[in-house]
Amino acid sequence: MNFPAIPGPTELRRFFLVALFVSLACFLVGRVSLLMAGTFDNVVNVWWPASGIAAAAAIRYRGAAVPGVLLGSLAASWGVVPNDVFPFLGIGAALGAWIIYWLPEKLGAESFSFGSIRSVAGYCLVGMPVGTAVSALVITVALQWTNGLAQGQYWSTLWSLWLNQMTGAILLAPVLLAANIHDWRIHREVFKLEWLGVVLTTMAVGYLTLGAGNHQSWEIGEFLLFPLVLWVALRFSAGATTTLVLVASIIRMASSSNEYSWIGSDIHFLEVLSIQITILSLAVCGLLVTAALTERRESEIRLDRLANHDPLTGLPNRTYFQVYLEHAISLCQRQGNQLSLLFIDLDRFKHINDSRGHEVGDEVLRVVADRLAGVLRTDDFVARLGGDEFAVVMSHPRSLRAVRRVALKIIETLAEPFKLDNRHYAISASIGITACPDDGTDANTLLRQADMAMYKAKLKRSGFEYFSDDMNAAAHEQLTIENGIRRALRNDDFAILYQPKMDLRTGKVVGIEALIRWMVPNVLGIVGPDKFIPVAEETGLIVPVGHWVLRTACLQWVAWHEAGLNPPIISVNLSPRQFTHGGLAREILLVLEDTGMNPAFLGLEITETTAMENPEVTLQVLDEMGRHGIQMMIDDFGTGHSNLRQLKRLPIDAVKIDKSFVKDILIDKDDAEIATAIIHLAHLLDLRVVAEGVESQEVAAFLKEKGCDEIQGYLVGKPMPPDAIKNMFGKKFLLEKSQMEMHFKDTTLLMAQ
Repeated sequence: MNFPAIPGPTELRRFFLVALFVSLACFLVGRVSLLMAGTFDNVVNVWWPASGIAAAAAIRYRGAAVPGVLLGSLAASWGVVPNDVFPFLGIGAALGAWIIYWLPEKLGAESFSFGSIRSVAGYCLVGMPVGTAVSALVITVALQWTNGLAQGQYWSTLWSLWLNQMTGAILLAPVLLAANIHDWRIHREVFKLEWLGVVLTTMAVGYLTLGAGNHQSWEIGEFLLFPLVLWVALRFSAGATTTLVLVASIIRMASSSNEYSWIGSDIHFLEVLSIQITILSLAVCGLLVTAALTERRESEIRLDRLANHDPLTGLPNRTYFQVYLEHAISLCQRQGNQLSLLFIDLDRFKHINDSRGHEVGDEVLRVVADRLAGVLRTDDFVARLGGDEFAVVMSHPRSLRAVRRVALKIIETLAEPFKLDNRHYAISASIGITACPDDGTDANTLLRQADMAMYKAKLKRSGFEYFSDDMNAAAHEQLTIENGIRRALRNDDFAILYQPKMDLRTGKVVGIEALIRWMVPNVLGIVGPDKFIPVAEETGLIVPVGHWVLRTACLQWVAWHEAGLNPPIISVNLSPRQFTHGGLAREILLVLEDTGMNPAFLGLEITETTAMENPEVTLQVLDEMGRHGIQMMIDDFGTGHSNLRQLKRLPIDAVKIDKSFVKDILIDKDDAEIATAIIHLAHLLDLRVVAEGVESQEVAAFLKEKGCDEIQGYLVGKPMPPDAIKNMFGKKFLLEKSQMEMHFKDTTLLMAQ
């Protein structure tokens, strides 16, 4: 069984202070009301302000208000109400106050709000009527039990007390609860005129109702009360509406008192009922209209915020940013200032998403957004453009120093470590900076230029970079290459060259690597992969290009095999983008099935960095490939950041020593030791070793001495077309120990050492 927590000293102190404050308010207002009831005529008896105080306190302070209402009611009625009745008056008031806040909550209404029809209806149409009815019932039963009622007055007394308390609750409680609402303030000039109109109209209604001195004027004034309340409810705040309803109610009661005083008689019970119903209708209608309009305004605000703000960080989104940037550019041109746009991209954020999950990634983005908002000036504008991209717009005098300070401050602030789920994180960022009017005068141009500068900063790892005209030329060249790649895929302008790999122990050609080249007739000739592969990677075109290479290489191997040429293993490079694209294993298996190639003669090469980027995904793909007999190789080994534990888990068959370690292996001691260490490490892991970029017989001899299994490079053969490479199938190199001469059986390839 779960027991409620024992309140601490702070909660107890607040409880007693609230109870004391409420009891004092109920005592003062209740005592004045009881004294006034004996002074004025019966009109005043229909309105008991103390019930409004009790209802407002119960709604505002909940349980802490109930004992205050009890004590205040007892103190107010002491000496005024008969001794055998006054305890029940306090009990009834306290019980009614408790029901006023408890019952709506049980029915699902939220805490009282002028901006919710459900809340207003729950309290004004359920909580207050039931609570005041229970209070009136307790008091009436007490009067009946103590013989305080004349015969036949039970129901009229109950009805009178109930309407009395309910009218006071519905009139006074909203006024008191609206006392701290901020929209009482006047925000625009038109509202000032409307306030003046409301005041003048209220004064006119009061004059017609009270001071005109004839029945026709009184009817006109009463008729104007409803449209006046409706006007205020439509155009102003809940506080103004509730106050006007209170004033209108006082005018209405005073007018009835004046009317009956003219004819020298008491107000009839039915007239009292009419007054109370009129007052309650004014109050409830005004509150419901105000709630409906407030709900609509809040819905419009929420929709506007959803349309113009990022729901994750709360920052303005790309749409809002675009509008603001265009406005800021126009303002900058009119004032002659300089506007700077900072395009911010988080470094390696994808790694956090992939390794720790999107929930942690979202928390990181919130931290970044908070830090950006905290480091900038109040008149600077920061937005989230999407993903891990943010933008800052700042206006300042013509100087680059201010922008540089802000960029450095942003980088420094974001780099501070923070803790999420008991893990420490640190974020770095790359920033591209462009300025208006120096670099451009329209939003799209500035954003594109800042994006280019950011990419340069990311490549150089310099933190931030300013836009320059050279970037435009590079961007134009990149766009030309991108469009050219798309045309080449459509027009079949790509070609594959094949470079052989030789086994150092047997001298046989044991494999060939498929290398793509781009044939551009009558323009550039052959475009090397160093030109178009980075563009294809960045734009995602590497996925269809890689698929074309794989399919073309498989078809070529099948053609050689069907021609009886006994082709060796053919290896194809896989890009990092193909791994992240998804469905890679299924795509490869479909190509093998479609072309009819033997999977045992297909090799796939991935770079060390790609393999370690997401080891779990890499392991899943390589496992699937290994089960079908496909050979897996790590390309450019030694240039990335391998985790040996992860490398041991991967089902790979060979590693390729990068040519940067092979080129100077005979003259650079460090390169020689690195290559030797890679060979020994690979053999310990039961992996074959292929050395790339072997161009001399001496290097081949050194590698053979160190235990390298295979070599690839110009010494064996340059990349060549299919008709040339097929002549090397079935032949082998001989390495004469006495002469250190490498040649085919029939053809000498290189001179002796």
